Amino acid sequence: MRLDVGSLVLPIEPYLFTDRQVARLFQARAVLTASCMERFGHHWPVPKEAGPDTGTLNPANTAHRYGITDARLAARHGYRAAPGTMPSRAKEKSPGPNPGPEEMLVLTGLHKDGTRAATDERGRPVPAGGCQGEATKALSGDPQKIGNRELVGTITIGSYRASQKDPRVIRVFRAWSQCMRQYGYAYGDPTRAPGKAAAFTGPTVTKAEIAVAVRDVECKRRTNVIGVWSSVDAAYQRRAINENARELAAVKRDIRTQVTSADGVLGK
Repeated sequence: MRLDVGSLVLPIEPYLFTDRQVARLFQARAVLTASCMERFGHHWPVPKEAGPDTGTLNPANTAHRYGITDARLAARHGYRAAPGTMPSRAKEKSPGPNPGPEEMLVLTGLHKDGTRAATDERGRPVPAGGCQGEATKALSGDPQKIGNRELVGTITIGSYRASQKDPRVIRVFRAWSQCMRQYGYAYGDPTRAPGKAAAFTGPTVTKAEIAVAVRDVECKRRTNVIGVWSSVDAAYQRRAINENARELAAVKRDIRTQVTSADGVLGK
């Protein structure tokens, strides 16, 4: 009965940027944006690259997709993420520059009212989308698109939602719920995320939270929730991938283009 998600790779993963690729892609855009801003006489700092802590920065991240699955971590942290197991978003939100009106116009290519700015205040032509648009286009070929494409996110989220309505998953969820009731816990299915209850959102993990988390993982193991759920999830993804084969082939080419472009800016 599958419980370890460490080696689980869903079919949609090859069409998604890895965490490291996302970090390098946005770092490259920052470098190109700063270079463009310098052309217009504006200093624009480039933030330091924040390396990822987990496998992928996308909705298909299997380490967290099906809830808690690690008995050891559940016994220590309950439903809370263990240190170093989630992307370092705090680093990405570090205070950035505080641009003035002229800098914003060059950065975004827009006037204050949101209309397109053809030139800056000195009459110099501003690229479509400003310096951010120029940098984005240099990486992806499109001044408004960078990173994962919408279709891939639609498939990723769609398979997750569809799997939960599948009779096979409903049955295994019901078995999990019955298992939890044996220990005195009334949860309809694992997606109800008992860890989000008000009693479990305090500053520190409690014995009560750990007790529920441990039983949650145990019941997932006993009823093979992860094995069934991930298999059904993957089946829906394969169907969607087959139905969108041509578009997804273009997505793969697009990933190669963006990664190669980022490597050209940052060096491999």
